[in-house]
Amino acid sequence: LRDDGAVAVVLPGPRPELRRLWQAALGDEAVARVLGRVQAPERHVLRTYGVSESAVAQALAELGGETDGVQATICAHGGEIWAELFGPAEELTASLKQALGPAVFAEDYRPVEELVLDLARQQGVTIAAAESCTGGLVAAKLTSVPGASDVFRGGIVAYDNDVKLAQLGVPDETLATHGAVSPETAAAMATGVRRSLGADVAVAVTGIAGPGGGTAEKPVGLVDLHASGPGGEIARELSLPGDREAIRRRATAAALHLLRELLTHSRHTPA
Repeated sequence: LRDDGAVAVVLPGPRPELRRLWQAALGDEAVARVLGRVQAPERHVLRTYGVSESAVAQALAELGGETDGVQATICAHGGEIWAELFGPAEELTASLKQALGPAVFAEDYRPVEELVLDLARQQGVTIAAAESCTGGLVAAKLTSVPGASDVFRGGIVAYDNDVKLAQLGVPDETLATHGAVSPETAAAMATGVRRSLGADVAVAVTGIAGPGGGTAEKPVGLVDLHASGPGGEIARELSLPGDREAIRRRATAAALHLLRELLTHSRHTPA
C-alpha cells in the first residue's frame, strides 16, 4: 500500500500456489478494498468442436469483430475452440452462435464429460466404454465427475487382440480382415462392451498412438471411433497430430464428443 493509496498485489503464477495463497489474499483489507471497487465485465462463451480456430475467428470478423466496450478471445481448449466475449455482447454472441451453427455445443464451462453424463441422466440411459489406444482415459474422464456411477457402467481396456476377442466378442474374422485399428473393429468393440457390461450406450476407440506401429496404410495418429446406442450409431475416423501423449489426449476428447453427439441426436429422435 503506497502513500497515495495505490495497492500492488503480487501473486504467484503456478496454479497450485495461487490457489493456496488466494484465500489469504482475499482476507487482506487492502486487497478487499481494491476488489470492492471492481465490477466484473459481462462474460459470454461459445464452445465449439469440429471447427478450426481460424474458422471461428473468420466468423467473428465477418460479423464486425470487437466493438467499443466488447473484447473477444478465441483459443483452443482440449480439442475444443472457445470464443469468449467480454462486455455487453449479447447481440454479437447470438449472431456468432447462429453463424457457427451446430459446431456450438455449449455456452457454459462444464467439461464435456459432465455434459455427457447429464445427457445420459436426462434420457435414463447407461454408458460404457471400450478402449484400446486410450488405455482407460475415457473412463477416467467420466469417473472424474462426482456421481458418475449413476449412469456410467464401466469400461474395458482391450489393448491386446485376445482381450478384444474374449471380453468384447470382436469376431476373429474382423480382426484378421480389417485389423485392430479399423472402423469395423471399433464398431464391434462398441457392440461388445454394450453387451458385456449391460449398457444402453457405448463408445469405442482404437488407434495407433505411436511412436512406432504405424504403416503407410495406417500411420501413427490414425484413430477409429464408434458410438452406439438405441438411437443410432456414429462412426468417425481421425488423423490426429502430435506425439503419443497428444494423440491419446485428443482421441479421448474425440470419444467423449462422439458420445455427446450421439446422445444429443438421440434426445431429438422420436421413440
